[in-house]
Amino acid sequence: MTQCILLSHVFIRNNEEWKVECVEFALHHWRANNPEAYIIVTGHGLKPDIEGYCNHIHWPDSIVEDDINVGHPHLVSVGLDHAVQKGFKTVLKSRADTIHAIPNIVVHCQDLIDNKKLLVTQQTSIDKQEMGDLFLYGDVEVMVKSFNKDKWYPTKTGLTSLANNFLDLCEQEDWHSACIGNLAFVDIFALRWIDFRSNWNLLKHKKNDMLDNNLSNEHDYYWGATEKWHVWDKMGNLIYSKPKMGKITTQKDWK
Repeated sequence: MTQCILLSHVFIRNNEEWKVECVEFALHHWRANNPEAYIIVTGHGLKPDIEGYCNHIHWPDSIVEDDINVGHPHLVSVGLDHAVQKGFKTVLKSRADTIHAIPNIVVHCQDLIDNKKLLVTQQTSIDKQEMGDLFLYGDVEVMVKSFNKDKWYPTKTGLTSLANNFLDLCEQEDWHSACIGNLAFVDIFALRWIDFRSNWNLLKHKKNDMLDNNLSNEHDYYWGATEKWHVWDKMGNLIYSKPKMGKITTQKDWK
């Protein structure tokens, strides 16, 4: 096995059984579409029944409160450390309550990374020092150092902590130059990244379509679309984002 996938960023409290169903279906999809991958899952709280779909799971019963809403540096680091121990050189990292409607997503991302250190998507910004912490693909050692929890806090968002740690690894001193020199960028639309968090009540009735990667109007359910953080048309154009999000970087801006 040369492909490694790390799925994280999910906590499930005792009154959130619906999240269990989300994660269990997500892992079903991840395994069905990535049969050759070594899949690592790290989460916390109520544990879903997913051992049959992953190769390694770390899911403590107690919730790591310090991880929530700030990038999950502790649990992501646990998963990355395991990937290093298993000898993987690259890792694809995403959320355990989302799917990508692309078979063999690691191969797809390797085609996009263009010899850069990492492949990123929204919420990474070319204009301000922020780096999306939910989806990444690339050099596992770079990820390990970028998610260094000892240099993470205090913080209000994982976007800035991850960006700060990553910039420390780069030869370039300014953020824009470090991005262009070390990061490849792809839009969420091209990753076909379907988000269950705000869409599960509807999508749970469309499991067969999702397993076939044939969900109608799937761009309506991409990560952040329901929240109006980034809304796409059928052609992959970003057509709206809430003003409070600021300027959203897209592939067209990555220069």
